[in-house]
Amino acid sequence: MDAPQSRYDIPAYTEGWFQIAWTKDLGRGEIKKVRQFGRDFTLFRGQDGKVGLIDDVCPHLGAHFSEGGCVKGNAVRCPYHAWEFDRDGACVNIPYAKKIPKKAQVGSYTVVEKHGLIFMYRDKAGSRTDAPLPPIHDFHVGDYVEASTYEFKIRIHGQDIMENSVDSPHFAAVHGHAMPTNAFFTEKDELRVDQTSSVHRFGKTLHFKIEFHMVEPGFHYMFFPELPGGEAFVFSSIVPVDEEFTNHRLTLMVKKTRIPGYSKILQRFITWQMMKTYKEDMQIWEHKEYHSRPVLCDGDGSIMKLRKWYAQFFEPQDDAPPSTAKRSHALGVVSPVQDS
Repeated sequence: MDAPQSRYDIPAYTEGWFQIAWTKDLGRGEIKKVRQFGRDFTLFRGQDGKVGLIDDVCPHLGAHFSEGGCVKGNAVRCPYHAWEFDRDGACVNIPYAKKIPKKAQVGSYTVVEKHGLIFMYRDKAGSRTDAPLPPIHDFHVGDYVEASTYEFKIRIHGQDIMENSVDSPHFAAVHGHAMPTNAFFTEKDELRVDQTSSVHRFGKTLHFKIEFHMVEPGFHYMFFPELPGGEAFVFSSIVPVDEEFTNHRLTLMVKKTRIPGYSKILQRFITWQMMKTYKEDMQIWEHKEYHSRPVLCDGDGSIMKLRKWYAQFFEPQDDAPPSTAKRSHALGVVSPVQDS
């Protein structure tokens, strides 16, 4: 019997930084299973407060740390025979052994905790990295009210989610917004898109601007600098669960204002509007087909620009020659470029 044909003819996984949890989800001495990139990881916080991420399967007899395991000091204890592994993946204790085998190691990964979010660095080789987490420009978490957080598991490729942001015609067809206009920029290692549009709500036409900062598929964010009486920030991370499903994590913050309680009211309005449009998109996303060579018209130019940017982050394929263009941002656009 033939294997089912893949829905996509592009690689399932990308490389770079990805948000895998929120700080609030992981207390001191706690373990959390993380299922991403077709495998299981154990995320844990040691008694020293620092976070670690290791492969979830014990190399001894295959037990999963996250299924009954616990934190002992700053290491994870296996639930089966109490072997303990630290944040570097090294076995640091076997209670009944005089000598720890050299092969008593599990894969470990670079993690960074910042802005109330927990990130991992991931590439196909399972490398650790000394590279810093990308910065979020002009952002100070103390200037914002407590975040609202959302996580969705969707049957879709991450590229589809990101190109949806620059697919101007769908905002009118699906959500009833005015047709947005997009201006594209390249700023160092990121693709920047300034989008302006409007929507009719509560008997009024509300005009808004969104600044998209696309750094990596797992690390991008949006500023809303011109909301009625305030500003907002959304961090977005697209993380493949496996070859079919994707986790999309969103963190919404509204900047504090001088009017007591107004920021929370604005946050509730943005949440309502964002979730409404997201659910409308999700119904289409989970059932659509992927066309690598779509039939496009003159109003669809942004989609192919986004795909070209996204492609640099795909993990290397076994049957493809090494690419020298990785992360080159060779977008073929002059900064800025208006959407046609």
